[in-house]
Amino acid sequence: MVSNSISLKKKEIINVDEFLEKYQYLSNLDLKNILNLDFELDFYYKSKKICPIVKLAKPKDSEEIANIFKEIYRGTYPYKHLADSKSMKEMIIHPNYEWFIFKSPANEIVGCFGADLDFKEKRAFLHGFMIKKQYHKTIDIFKAFIGCITYLWRKYRDKIFLWYGEMRTNEAISQFFTSLIGMKPIAFLPNKDIFFNKVESDVFHVIYNKAVLKEYRFKEKPKIIRQILNCYSYSNNRYQLGVPIVENPSIRFDQRKLEGIQEKFDSEISEDKFGNQKIKFSIKNTESYFKFLLNPFSKNIEKIIYNIANLEELVIFLEKLKELVDQRNINYIECFISSYKPNHQKIFLDAGFKPRGYIPCWRYNKKENSFEDCVVFNLFKGIIDKGLKIIPETEEMLNNINIFENDSIKESKIIKF
Repeated sequence: MVSNSISLKKKEIINVDEFLEKYQYLSNLDLKNILNLDFELDFYYKSKKICPIVKLAKPKDSEEIANIFKEIYRGTYPYKHLADSKSMKEMIIHPNYEWFIFKSPANEIVGCFGADLDFKEKRAFLHGFMIKKQYHKTIDIFKAFIGCITYLWRKYRDKIFLWYGEMRTNEAISQFFTSLIGMKPIAFLPNKDIFFNKVESDVFHVIYNKAVLKEYRFKEKPKIIRQILNCYSYSNNRYQLGVPIVENPSIRFDQRKLEGIQEKFDSEISEDKFGNQKIKFSIKNTESYFKFLLNPFSKNIEKIIYNIANLEELVIFLEKLKELVDQRNINYIECFISSYKPNHQKIFLDAGFKPRGYIPCWRYNKKENSFEDCVVFNLFKGIIDKGLKIIPETEEMLNNINIFENDSIKESKIIKF
């Protein structure tokens, strides 16, 4: 039998289109046989590992996938819905999710991988790539990853314009894999997660369809405060974003307004069966709000969205948020702030948040049929782990956004492949 051999060259991939064009042979294959091929990574290794069988997960696979999360993380995985077979089954059935399973030649499920598809925002979150520990030395995990990525990027090429993931810093292999296919580090999320009862930082990776940056990016120039310039410069070097407008807003607040907002402040909390809380701050008799998700297991707050009538409301919302952070012993808060609202950026900065990544085309504006840039602002407690394991591209990003000014992470280990 003649084996098909594909050589993946170490030329940097910039976007999804380049990946699919460069490896057309892979992208023309059906999922069921995509990894029965013999393709070699001549710049990485000559793999003698077993190519797993990659399949789309079916509802009947939900319990085994959930068990993988339980087994690998010994019951400590902070995103509890992924370790719950009922929730996993619902995701497998739902059109906004894609879940894959990896099978050994003996037909045992040995790993999984998932994608959450947000068709409204036209972006997707890649996560849950796991292989059972006993198969790490025998299963070719990179080929499994390539198979899933090829399938997803081909199938959703005209529906999803941005793909992203959050890579753990306890090891560098996931950073390397994603960087290799063109998903590059663009933001730092210090102390965002807790795995195995230990606080960890994450690195935010992203890749775009070519059209979103060239044709659909919002035409207005970004308006940013000077503290964002390092993050902007790093993203600009990769994506050629152009010259932004730099502002230094001087903001004065109406004390009477602040007092009135305090008096009308309200909050409500809803909790799912896993203990995750959706929290909404509001101002009575107005349409203003500040919503977010609190995960008590990873002790973080994310997915913040807000609507305000004036800057005073934003100040009060952030004051109440920080009070909650102290009450609940939260380690990390994250918010994506518009790159066109320097006043909002300044208020978050004054509240203790720091810009740690500039994300082009993050938010889809349906009315304008365009994508608006955002800045990742985050705030964290504690000291960043000195044992970060990062690839050179991550080191470059951290240097550019001045993370290494913090002595606590200068001893990070740079992993070169």
